[in-house]
Amino acid sequence: MLLYQEEVMQEQPENKSIESTVSPVSAHATGSGKSRRQFLTKATAGLVIASLPARSVWASGGGVAQSIVASGHGSDFAGGDPIELLSPGYWSNHELHQHKYNFYNIFGGRAFTKSGFPSLKTGLTFGDILVGDPKFKGCGNCNFHMVGIYLNAINHGKFGINYPIIGFGQPFATASDFAKYLYNKALLDPNGVGSELSSIIDNYHA
Repeated sequence: MLLYQEEVMQEQPENKSIESTVSPVSAHATGSGKSRRQFLTKATAGLVIASLPARSVWASGGGVAQSIVASGHGSDFAGGDPIELLSPGYWSNHELHQHKYNFYNIFGGRAFTKSGFPSLKTGLTFGDILVGDPKFKGCGNCNFHMVGIYLNAINHGKFGINYPIIGFGQPFATASDFAKYLYNKALLDPNGVGSELSSIIDNYHA
């Protein structure tokens, strides 16, 4: 999928302005959020969890991971509507039945320690990560934010969330595909993934 996405990205005109490509989402960002995004554009490892249009400045990212973007249909994967996300703090106190989900089963690997090693117990649940021992949040809080962004994805259309990243014609066909993508990127840089997911959730908080 990434190869196809990168081919689509290469088709964008070199003279297309950043302002015109990010306007559907920029209208949703104000003040410090906008400044933070400008900083992230220049400074982060390049992991963008489907938050901006495909033909944007983010598409030329790199480093640890390439952007997760829609692959060539429309201006962006959300149809131009602003992304609306809920924080891990919300999930800590709501929809408690989802706390029983098992991190290892969902993401396909062990959760990360504070040192960055994927070696926490296989029985660790979302609830353990969200409200349990702080060490379960992982390096850079990567486990915590991976759980948060995953719950946003599978609850799209509920609780004010607008995050249509999963499904036919979307960046990921299934929730499992999305979870495995997140995990594979965290294997490369758990601290960076935690930091970028935190920023994206903050910038697009509902």
